[in-house]
Order: sequence, then C-alpha cells, then structure tokens
Amino acid sequence: MSLKDKMLLYLLENPKATNEALAEEFEIKESYVKTIISKLKASNRIRVEGQGSNRKIEVLKIPKQKVDIEKRERYERQLDFLEEIMFSDLDAVHRLEASAQHIRILNKF
Repeated sequence: MSLKDKMLLYLLENPKATNEALAEEFEIKESYVKTIISKLKASNRIRVEGQGSNRKIEVLKIPKQKVDIEKRERYERQLDFLEEIMFSDLDAVHRLEASAQHIRILNKF
C-alpha cells in the first residue's frame, strides 16, 4: 500500500490531523506531508476545509484496500446470518436456500 493510501486511511479516522501529527505518524518530514496533501487535493482524493487548528480533511476517494476490507466484513456478517438460518427451526426450504447462499459466498473467497 502506498504512503498516500496509508495517509488516506489515517485521515478517514483522524480528519482533524495536523501536518505535524501526520509527519510523526508516518515518520516523514512535515514538508513532505504538505507535498502529499497538495497532491491528494489536486487529484480530488481529499477536500480540505479551514486552516490551522480548525482544518478538517474529508477523504473523497477511499483506498481500494479499505473497500476490500469493508466488503470482506459484509460477507462475514452475511455468512453469520445465513448460519443462524441454517441451524434454526425454520422449515427445510429456507434452510436449504440459506445453505446454497452460504456456499455461493464462500466460493467468492
């Protein structure tokens, strides 16, 4: 994962992070943080509102790895739900359909 993507993930959780905090987090110079922030703004991946301690950075394009993690979490939640149905007291038709969906999701991994 690139430094820009790592920074985007950090900014998702810490939208009010200062350049100093970003430099410390990623162990780089503050001047390089400014360069990365400028490039992210220019490529429309972030929007910066305010200045100084009132600055807030909104991430506009989430890095692909974050999307993959979220998708995996959704699949895992759906698998849990389907397992509940499979082992419940519902009629056999519903349990069989849940089993079939469960297998389809597992095949995506």
